[in-house]
Amino acid sequence: MAKEKRTYKKESFMQGVFAMMFSQVLIKLLGLVYKMYLTNREGFGDEGNAIYSSGFYIYSLLLTLSSVGVPNAISKLVSERIAVGDNKGANRIFKIAFFIFGILGFIGTMILFLGAHYISNVILKIPEAEMTLVALSPSIFFVALICVIRGYFNGNGTLKVTANSQTLEQIFKTVFTILLVELVVIATGINTTIMAAGANLATTVATIRKFYILIYFL
Repeated sequence: MAKEKRTYKKESFMQGVFAMMFSQVLIKLLGLVYKMYLTNREGFGDEGNAIYSSGFYIYSLLLTLSSVGVPNAISKLVSERIAVGDNKGANRIFKIAFFIFGILGFIGTMILFLGAHYISNVILKIPEAEMTLVALSPSIFFVALICVIRGYFNGNGTLKVTANSQTLEQIFKTVFTILLVELVVIATGINTTIMAAGANLATTVATIRKFYILIYFL
């Protein structure tokens, strides 16, 4: 019986690993699709990519501060509790981390949202990036929470949920990027600044969608 249980766990682990591998490959391919689209879209090109990418520098910095190492740390703590049969302890760790990093993520979001004008004009010296930063700002809050949920799932040995959510996020991001940019063109004409903001808003929409997918599986 014990041998059958170990085999089942091993198979589950390998399934999770293969799911993660497949997810990463698909994510790279889909990322290539929307980047090629943006690069070749009339009115976007190099200027649009410059505005689009500039927002990610600040976004990534605040995101790192709010969620660095979170999944691995929580995964380790949760798996240690589960290993000794303390499921309540594992859930308590998750709830505390969810609360703490929710606050940190919210602070990061407000810094980016309220400081978008200053950051784009003074720090980046790319005034056109202001709308991009505003569009990205909600993502920091949701990604901070997503990191906690991912750590909880990984600690439970549920890698497939994380892999599937990442794949769906990238699918949504690719679809929403193309859709929102085209809607911007229809509504305002070819405006590179607004198109770049629309492309970054797709990241926020996809991130929020991923959050609700993970919440569903909790």
